Amino acid sequence: MNRYMKMALELAKMTDGQTGKNPPVGAVIVKDGSIIGMGAHLGYGQPHAERQALASCSEDPAGADIYVTLEPCSHHGKTPPCTDAIIEAGIRYVYYAEQDLNPKVSGHDVLKAAGVNVEHMPNDAAQELYRAFFSHLMRKRPNVTLKCAMSVDGRLALDDGTSKWITGEAARADVHNARHVHEAILVGGHTLLNDDPRLTTRIEGGGRSPRPVVLLGKGKLRQDLAIFSHPRRPVIYTTNKDNLEFEDRCDIKIGDWSLQAVLDDLYGMKLTSLFVEGGASVLTSFIKEKLYDQIFIYVAPKIFGESRHALYREKIFSMEEAVQLRLVDVEKLGPDLKITYGKA
Repeated sequence: MNRYMKMALELAKMTDGQTGKNPPVGAVIVKDGSIIGMGAHLGYGQPHAERQALASCSEDPAGADIYVTLEPCSHHGKTPPCTDAIIEAGIRYVYYAEQDLNPKVSGHDVLKAAGVNVEHMPNDAAQELYRAFFSHLMRKRPNVTLKCAMSVDGRLALDDGTSKWITGEAARADVHNARHVHEAILVGGHTLLNDDPRLTTRIEGGGRSPRPVVLLGKGKLRQDLAIFSHPRRPVIYTTNKDNLEFEDRCDIKIGDWSLQAVLDDLYGMKLTSLFVEGGASVLTSFIKEKLYDQIFIYVAPKIFGESRHALYREKIFSMEEAVQLRLVDVEKLGPDLKITYGKA
């Protein structure tokens, strides 16, 4: 990968999770072999990466090249088109890593028509960065990430249900970073009522806590649950009308909700990414219905032996029926491994 594009990608990754409805974008401006400006999109409604980079230039950017992770926008939204700024600045060459699938965007054609040289430089890292963003645009549902921690022999808990602190501190910190970049977090009723999780993000500087979503089923909420102190209003899907007594503290959705209906409802709330931290039953449901985009598996160097708590509880009778995944990344986090899979 071109080193300037690699730098632009690192800038984009740094702002992942803080740009709201917009994707994270990084940009680097180079003139005569020297970097003269760089920028990233820092938040929804703020100037895009290209404009941030142009504003930071140490000299006149006329005749310079810009490396940007996503095709420059060409339409008016919360901010004016980046193509206008690039053309006005006299940029000589635009290199971008990922094509914008939004039908409102035609930056490549607009720049080319204005006499600017434009080149699409696709790479795997950029594709992975924007996979979630384009997934929700194309599928009209939140991008869904499943998360679980397990032993080397694939168990989510001991047979008696004990599961606290399977992994070490580095892996648990990574989970909080993942919460930070998702807009909502989902657990099942068993996890809520038995573990009483806070479902907040706890990282240096605070971080953004995703909105809690609970598949409560016929369960009954309690007054002392930690999610009632959450900074964002919880959403509860339940068949139990007794939970309406808590509607002043959370959004109560009464009905026999399917997973697809839940995702449609969350998408209608403009929640475009969902982090699923449910137990085996919830994870199995998402996998069985193919309503996921990626899976984070944190593997601890422990062996639990015989246990009924597995990632996927459905019986598979042949290799042809096996759930196929796509390996994306493997990372060492202290004593543990983080394996990222995409849906094949």
